[in-house]
Amino acid sequence: MPDSRITLDPQLSVVVPLLNEAEGIEPLLRMLARQEGIAFEVILSDGGSTDGTLFRATALRESLPYELRLVTGEQGRGRQLNRGAAAAKGEWLLFLHADSQFSDPRALRKGLSFISQAMKNNSHEWLAGRFALRFDTTGTTSRFGYSFCEGKARLDRSGCILGDQGFLLTRHLFQSIPPFDETLPVAEDLEFAERIRSCGEFLLLPAEIRTSSRRFRVEGYRARQTLNALLMGLLHSTQRSFLTTLPEIYQSHDKSRPLDLEPFFREIAALIATLPLRERLLFWYQIGAYVRANVWQLPFALDVRRTLRQGMGAGETESRWLGRYDRYLNRLTDHPPGKLLFAGVVHVWFFLARQWGWLRGGTGKNEKRAGA
Repeated sequence: MPDSRITLDPQLSVVVPLLNEAEGIEPLLRMLARQEGIAFEVILSDGGSTDGTLFRATALRESLPYELRLVTGEQGRGRQLNRGAAAAKGEWLLFLHADSQFSDPRALRKGLSFISQAMKNNSHEWLAGRFALRFDTTGTTSRFGYSFCEGKARLDRSGCILGDQGFLLTRHLFQSIPPFDETLPVAEDLEFAERIRSCGEFLLLPAEIRTSSRRFRVEGYRARQTLNALLMGLLHSTQRSFLTTLPEIYQSHDKSRPLDLEPFFREIAALIATLPLRERLLFWYQIGAYVRANVWQLPFALDVRRTLRQGMGAGETESRWLGRYDRYLNRLTDHPPGKLLFAGVVHVWFFLARQWGWLRGGTGKNEKRAGA
């Protein structure tokens, strides 16, 4: 493979945050070495790996057809992404997860050409892009849960754009808006994507990115999604500071185990109990408003199930039920009484859920039910 891609002025800087990724670092770097038609560098931003990740990456450096650089510092995905971006030399930035894979050797070239053309057509550069998500479901017994996430990630709706998809944008755009929020222990990608959507547009690029389903398989699909829902509710309330006091939200991949939700429910309940009555009522109202705004996911799930039964993929989902919800049902609850209703429902669910054993993790049984 020619060395011509190694350049002092790469067109693209690929920034990858790392923490104990010894098992996956070589597949990632080898995959990127197969990308064609674009000059790029790769910046690995490590947050204190102790499993030999950096040693393995360094050992591969001389065999790679691009410049590989390492930056290290304090752990935290937001911090690591910002450190990597600060070290980048490319005009374009691609924030990529360590377990990402492109099967198309021209995925980066296609993505960059697509968004560059869109910027010319729109006469402005407040555009970013993300790739169509596909999970590696090798060894799983179900598809519904993963197909739901894949289809959702293709929608241009609030909360649907994930860091798993890779974020492609100009360095100028990154420097023009606040960087990744380093105070958030989770969802820094969602928060960043929403800020871009508020001032521009996040395009779906014409290539797929494949990501591992290992976290869902090990922690349990339903348990992980339940925890994600709790975290997103907190993120959209005035009590987002709760996120910094919770138990370890994301286990590093080398320490993953079945997820037990009881500590999270217990800690959140204790934190809510410390709030004055007025703040507590406001908190539940905000949670109700957030849940009400996301009820569209239920009719969308029906669309995904129908698509699977017809033998089609996530990118072929017809929004029949979702369209009906948007046209007719959404407005029925889009007002303060509707949000209060959902606040009451969520309040009851939260305290009952602490007693439901099926919320406490597990992999096999939970995954099968999620995809039934």
